[in-house]
Amino acid sequence: MPDSTKRPPRPGSISSLMSGVFSLLLTRFELFLLEAEEQKDNLLLSLLLGGLALILLLLALLCGLLLILVLTPESSRALVLGALTLLSLAAALGLLWHMRQRAYRSPAPFADTVAEVRKDWTSLSGRR
Repeated sequence: MPDSTKRPPRPGSISSLMSGVFSLLLTRFELFLLEAEEQKDNLLLSLLLGGLALILLLLALLCGLLLILVLTPESSRALVLGALTLLSLAAALGLLWHMRQRAYRSPAPFADTVAEVRKDWTSLSGRR
């Protein structure tokens, strides 16, 4: 009568070793995929913030040009336009500063995967 259930490989056998190596590679590949997804999300957020900062910079420039154009005796219009220009400029610079800080604080891409692979290599090579 054939045995339909598979027995786990005997410890120390080549089959056991191959199973362990395959399991290790699969785990590292899953870690790589998770980090790649995280990097994609960070890139999309950075692109969105950069695009918004560029739009606000263009708006600040437009408001500045309109301020020069509208400088008429009606001082209240010029004051409001000047405030909008400064507000847009400050918001754009704030977003650019935030993006710069995020870039400096973020770890290197795939740092966790590289660290785990190095630990695996150290363990498999017999170094402690």
